Amino acid sequence: MTTTDITMTRGSLPSTPTAVDVALEASTTNERATAMIAASWRMVESYTGRLYWPATAATAVAVLDAQGDAQWPRQPYPDSLTVEQWSGGAWAAVVAEYVPEFGAVLDLPAGRYRLTAGAVDPGTPAENVSEACRALALYQLIHSPARREFRSITAGDSTMTREALAGLFKASGAGLLLAGEVRW
Repeated sequence: MTTTDITMTRGSLPSTPTAVDVALEASTTNERATAMIAASWRMVESYTGRLYWPATAATAVAVLDAQGDAQWPRQPYPDSLTVEQWSGGAWAAVVAEYVPEFGAVLDLPAGRYRLTAGAVDPGTPAENVSEACRALALYQLIHSPARREFRSITAGDSTMTREALAGLFKASGAGLLLAGEVRW
């Protein structure tokens, strides 16, 4: 199974770290600090494979080459999913067994599937995760935005990979703080 795309509508940005504290430490504006904190939360989620910033809605597309299970890409897993298969040029609803504890849709035939979830609230991020986000935001604000790591991050429907983010997380110290959070 290959998850080709995940899109989310986000809820409120986690309250920690605060933009005022990051802005003061990095000698920048609150607006720039808020934007960098939001970008850092997205990177932390890509790096760990977990959701820390609440989502009000999310959609993932999965392609199965053979009969098997489709996996929701981020923990915590939603309580329920709507499963649709691409058939005849349109998405058609499919009756499938979803196991929320594992985020798995079981025993699907080969094909392209769209998995849609409602609101997912991951709760309050752990202190080490918030600190990693703060360290990452500070590192990015203090260093030039034209640094080497930005060249490996793309926009649009592409996602950041753990490998592409490894240098940034090592240099900022966020990788050590998140070592126990990474989902393999």
